Amino acid sequence: MSRVDSPFLDCVSDDLALLLAQAGVDDVRTPFASRWKFCLIEDSSGPPRLNLPPLDQDAWLARRTGFTPRWREIGGDVGAAVLAWHAELHAGRAVVVVGDAFHMPWLPYHRNEHMAHGFVVEGIDPLGGSREPVLHVVDPYDNATAYGRAVPVSVKVGLADVALALGKGSWAVLDRVGEPAPVDVPHQVRTNAEGILAAGLDGSFARLLDGHAGLGREAVENLALQVWLLARDRALHRLWLVDVRAELRRMGLQDLPGRFESELVPAWRKASEMAYVATRRVHAGRAAPRSVLDAVRTAAERETAVARWVLETTRSSG
Repeated sequence: MSRVDSPFLDCVSDDLALLLAQAGVDDVRTPFASRWKFCLIEDSSGPPRLNLPPLDQDAWLARRTGFTPRWREIGGDVGAAVLAWHAELHAGRAVVVVGDAFHMPWLPYHRNEHMAHGFVVEGIDPLGGSREPVLHVVDPYDNATAYGRAVPVSVKVGLADVALALGKGSWAVLDRVGEPAPVDVPHQVRTNAEGILAAGLDGSFARLLDGHAGLGREAVENLALQVWLLARDRALHRLWLVDVRAELRRMGLQDLPGRFESELVPAWRKASEMAYVATRRVHAGRAAPRSVLDAVRTAAERETAVARWVLETTRSSG
């Protein structure tokens, strides 16, 4: 688990990173960290939300690592799923499982909140006879929650203790689908910056704010989730920028990791903290402070300023 960027990934992405490490992929950061994007999902189901983790993540993993998860629905037949997991484990492949965190006893969400959560099954014993199967669970998730801190753990849990979490869930193993294509760092960095500027020009940042302007309970809770995702995503991208700083230097962008560290990451972290406070106030029956929208606006403005600098610098440096 030490190779997984758990403090910055969502609960399924860190499981996939763990499976990639098990599969022998040397670099399990770049596939998740090399893109800097701001794309909205807008529909009639509620306020706008970020496309994080990206909907095309499985395809991106296939391109960058040569592996992609093959997902299957459990469909209520937990016993059949466990037999399938046992067969995959016997073949040397760990399994990522997604279910309801409300029924996962190692999490602070246990009996507190229903939400989708992923974990890895690395073993099952025994299988057969009259004894209850025991799952060997590895969960790399790392996050401070309203109910306590979730930390990376390895635990053994009886199937009966998590069966309710699994019935409507899904699971996957990694399939080898080809050879990995390495990231072209200069192209990726410019593509990232172009996308951020485009999000400013097409009004994506503004629509995120407008979609939450009422600051009702649903809006505040959704905004808190979106800026939490952004804060973690930008911190993760900064780690990748540090990894590729030699190539950034050749582009004249040696200051880019520092700008993320001093400008973007703190701005989104502040917005996330203020959004969390806003949710607590709304839950207590009080009005959410409108300053949370100002914090999000400031972070968005810094995003476009840094993206503009990237493109101006790369153009002037040839």
